[in-house]
Amino acid sequence: MKQVITIIRPRMYYKTKDALVENGFYSMIVKDVIGRGKKPAEFSLATGGKADGNTGHPFVSKKMIEIFCQDEDLKLLVEIIKKVNKTGKAGDGKIFIINIDDGVRIRTGEKGNNSLV
Repeated sequence: MKQVITIIRPRMYYKTKDALVENGFYSMIVKDVIGRGKKPAEFSLATGGKADGNTGHPFVSKKMIEIFCQDEDLKLLVEIIKKVNKTGKAGDGKIFIINIDDGVRIRTGEKGNNSLV
């Protein structure tokens, strides 16, 4: 099993969610987060205007989507996320993939891949 953590622009969330659901990825955790990459933030959260490094907030709003999937579904999941979010510009986002040893569905006690379906 894998945990896929995706960080994307907020305006791309609904398009990404729709593409995931259309391809059978229904279960996800979504969070509003703030962060930044290598480059300083271009906009201040406080004012919505340009940030110059000395004023404003150094972070920008992002959406974080977490999905747990079976190993055989990983390639399709990553391709969907890349296809929807790739503009070629800084800030397109990141995808992190983490190995998961096990999972348990609390209601039934199912373990492993069965806990996902």
